[in-house]
Amino acid sequence: MANFRLHDPDCVMIHIHKTGGTTIRRHLWQGRFSGRAFGETRPEWQGLYTFAFVRHPLDRFVSAYSYFSQQRGFDGTIEDFAEITLNTTIDHTGTRSSKAEIIRHHTIQQTHRFYCLNSADDLYRFEDFDNEIARLAVKTGLKYKKIPHANRSEHGLWQDHITGPLLDQLCAFYARDFAELGYPAP
Repeated sequence: MANFRLHDPDCVMIHIHKTGGTTIRRHLWQGRFSGRAFGETRPEWQGLYTFAFVRHPLDRFVSAYSYFSQQRGFDGTIEDFAEITLNTTIDHTGTRSSKAEIIRHHTIQQTHRFYCLNSADDLYRFEDFDNEIARLAVKTGLKYKKIPHANRSEHGLWQDHITGPLLDQLCAFYARDFAELGYPAP
């Protein structure tokens, strides 16, 4: 996605697709944001509290597949979706001029330099979303009440969708996410 300058309270959100970022912008900050930056954090944002939400890499992949299948018109198999994800010749930077580029943009590694995670002061876990949102609200001084999830897709556990050679391919592709974000690799 992009990095966003949030307002009142002022901070920067590194928005990784399928980690709750749209929910945060719409419901916690109630749309108070500006200054989208693709693949960078702007110099004028230096010194602002910067955070990101991360998610188990395979759960995030299945969520993206389900989202594209249920809401964005993708009619291929999960293997077809993975083929696009794994194809490093497809642009991921945000030009999004084709469906394949949009898919790739949604599924690159969370630790890819495009997201600028090295700029984050704190990482929050999607798996404990409500508690992590409450923790973020305390950290930033926002009043918190339970908020609805935006763009939620219906899907089971990643283990129900990813097996065999596909599991091996995706684990290799997301190896750095597993290692650096502290998720156990299958």
